[in-house]
Amino acid sequence: MMDRGAFQTAWNQIVRGYAYHACEGGVGCYTLPPLDAIGGVQHGFSARTGGVSEGFLASLNLSFSRGYEPRQRTIQNYEIFCEAVGIDPASMVMDTYEHGKTVRCVDRTDCGAGYTRELLPPCDALITEDPAVTLVTGHADCMAFYVVDPVRRAIGLAHAGWRGALARIGGEVVEAMGKRFGTQPADLFVGVGPSICPNCFEVGEDVAAMFSDAFPYTDCLLPGKPGKAYVDLWKIAAAQFLEAGVRADHISLMEVCTVEDDRLFSHRGDHGLTGGMAAFLRLIQDEGRIDRPCAKQYNMTVD
Repeated sequence: MMDRGAFQTAWNQIVRGYAYHACEGGVGCYTLPPLDAIGGVQHGFSARTGGVSEGFLASLNLSFSRGYEPRQRTIQNYEIFCEAVGIDPASMVMDTYEHGKTVRCVDRTDCGAGYTRELLPPCDALITEDPAVTLVTGHADCMAFYVVDPVRRAIGLAHAGWRGALARIGGEVVEAMGKRFGTQPADLFVGVGPSICPNCFEVGEDVAAMFSDAFPYTDCLLPGKPGKAYVDLWKIAAAQFLEAGVRADHISLMEVCTVEDDRLFSHRGDHGLTGGMAAFLRLIQDEGRIDRPCAKQYNMTVD
């Protein structure tokens, strides 16, 4: 286990920032510039704009589990999003999140799972070396972990809720990629997508104590109301990847809060009446670079 000094030194080396891409039709997509820069992969995280959903689901709801709209309308949103960012909907393989740490290896025989085919067995993380597959995970406040091995041409994507983060699902992905693909942790590039931020994720003393006990060297707690505390999940994310052997300068955080950014859905911020976003990650078959995530892009801002 790391000590406080080593963690703080590593924490200061982690890359922060994101790009926001406004695609044709009003579809928005967040990306991590360090993952764009390495080439060979395409990734993104959907905003809530540009879709056909209505009411509190407006407008690009990508969650099938909300139960508030017909499944076909959500499929239409996926078609809109995939067209905007330039991925094939038929290539998608979706997680079946249970807020755990199960990692499942998938390939082209799994394409359509969770979308046009039956769900995979319960899992919160997916790994693959198959360029015919687009990994997809669903989110509303939980973190997306993007894991890229540019040496062995393998990738992983995880849905990390607080339970999964506490259980070190990031480390589980690194271990699974090592066993399956021969991945070396020092070769990996890791990114963390939008999620609830340290100023918004208030929990009870019991949950706070679990994080403090599991990651005592991170100073991950901030004072909250009586009997409560705030947890810095971004530190928890970084800590588990550092523990797994990922280099600090190969870890990047968007540091975008789903509660505070009105371009995103938030389960907590919207008091449960909300839609869902999707994270995606795929290998590019020709190993070329992707300089933009939108198939038809007209604007990009980095803030």
